[in-house]
Amino acid sequence: MTLTSDQRERLKRLHSALINDITDEMGIDDNIIPCRRIRSLWSREPAVGMAHTSQRVEIGYEEESDSDDPRDSDFFQYLEATDEGDFVVMAAPRDTTAGLWGELLSTIVQENGATGALIDGSTRDARLIEEHAFPVWSAGFSSIESFGRVSFREWDVPVKVRGVTINPGDVVFADYESISIIDPDDVDEVIERGEEELEVENNVRADIRNGDSVFEVWDRYKTL
Repeated sequence: MTLTSDQRERLKRLHSALINDITDEMGIDDNIIPCRRIRSLWSREPAVGMAHTSQRVEIGYEEESDSDDPRDSDFFQYLEATDEGDFVVMAAPRDTTAGLWGELLSTIVQENGATGALIDGSTRDARLIEEHAFPVWSAGFSSIESFGRVSFREWDVPVKVRGVTINPGDVVFADYESISIIDPDDVDEVIERGEEELEVENNVRADIRNGDSVFEVWDRYKTL
């Protein structure tokens, strides 16, 4: 399934707390990555795309290819395969100290149409990434080079980021509070229910600002 531009724009009008409430009501769990260690580098605006997954590993688990031809590099192939509407997702060992992502990689995938990146590790060149206005979520910063320390294992496979399984093609919704992972088959229901809840939230806010009491608002909408 491909995420349509209409679906993307409607999702971007929601927010992660609302999506979490909706997916909870739908019986979906283990799909939220709170922005505690992994955080937005610079943007407070939502970013939405389809998961383009990859897995990094420590050197020694699986060595890089000895070939000098970049066309033989899985990592280069992964970057080149990034397509319009993709959301880069890079899983990695939890205690990796090297910077796994940077400004030049951001430029490559941004030019290929990526809408954002979720990196389960540190980022380099954060100031330059912000200058290019490419949304990235990562677990802090590190100027340490990854070459020779971390290798690229595979891509477009299921990966885990902070305990949440992300499959290729899953819908990624990220804002400054959380990253929500949504099965493509659930997107339409999440959007429709989210829009309904957003309208209720707007009505509650308006009534409170108009002077209605907590009790009146609760009786009217059964939510606060």
